[in-house]
Amino acid sequence: MSVQQEITLQSDMRRVVETLHGEETSVAPYRREYRQLLDNHGKMIRATLVVLFGRAAGGNAGKLDGQVITGAAAIEMLHLATLVHDDVLDSAPIRRNQPTVHTTAGNKAAIYLGDLILSRYMEIMAQIAPSTDFLREQASTVCEIVGGELLQEAARHNAETTLDYYRKAIGGKTAALFRLACLTGVRLGSQALDPALLETARAFGDHVGMAFQIMDDIADFDLAHDTGKPKLEDVADGIYTLPVLLALRDNPDVAGLLSRNDPKLVEDYLQLHPELIRRSQDEAMRHLDEADACLAGSADAFQSATIRQIRDVLRRIRGQL
Repeated sequence: MSVQQEITLQSDMRRVVETLHGEETSVAPYRREYRQLLDNHGKMIRATLVVLFGRAAGGNAGKLDGQVITGAAAIEMLHLATLVHDDVLDSAPIRRNQPTVHTTAGNKAAIYLGDLILSRYMEIMAQIAPSTDFLREQASTVCEIVGGELLQEAARHNAETTLDYYRKAIGGKTAALFRLACLTGVRLGSQALDPALLETARAFGDHVGMAFQIMDDIADFDLAHDTGKPKLEDVADGIYTLPVLLALRDNPDVAGLLSRNDPKLVEDYLQLHPELIRRSQDEAMRHLDEADACLAGSADAFQSATIRQIRDVLRRIRGQL
């Protein structure tokens, strides 16, 4: 990425952050908590993809259309709403090195605050929607995300969970939002939609989202690396992710280990069998390779300069493997 491209992207993302900072709630007792949630927005990878695919679709080398910026902020709000709900369900004490809202305001307030952010996301998207198809896609993807979470919930403590089931669950709970981010950028950034460009955005987002969730699942077992949230949380909650499912497929006796409800025993097993982590990393890398291939096949549709920026996002994600 050139220096000028980096400066342009940084400027775009500052506008996204400013849009988030401009959000307030009229519910006076919880204004502070609402503000804290929107300020604790992390790296905003999904919002960045909205911006980059908006530029890729619109061919706009100047100031990015305000609707793309607004859409990027709204996608980030949708992501934050899902995290608030996740933290309550998982009893997570911290998120991004900050106390979770349910630990400071209680579970009921946290759930309602998550709902409030979700409602505001829907209101924003309705205001900027270029078509009813756009709104339908937003709504159906939210249903898909919730469906993925329910699939995961239904498989808690189930040592017979298959790899296909796991992939379907994370395809909903995580990949669907990455896909929506890319599609939102294209739909808001383009005057005349190109079906091939939409398909590229769809496939790219799915692959990046799958890789991202697998990497997050691997990171849960990396005790030496601070990710801003508790470690061994998934296996403690009975959520069996890719490394554990690979272990179960190789050795059914691992089910007995899981039944002892001691996450450290599972982590010790993975330490003794590092190939399980490597195989999980390989699967994440395959998805990133597929995402890169999607861009290569759409060089004519996208601006080449923007493709380089999107590939830079891929490189940064690869660097975490």
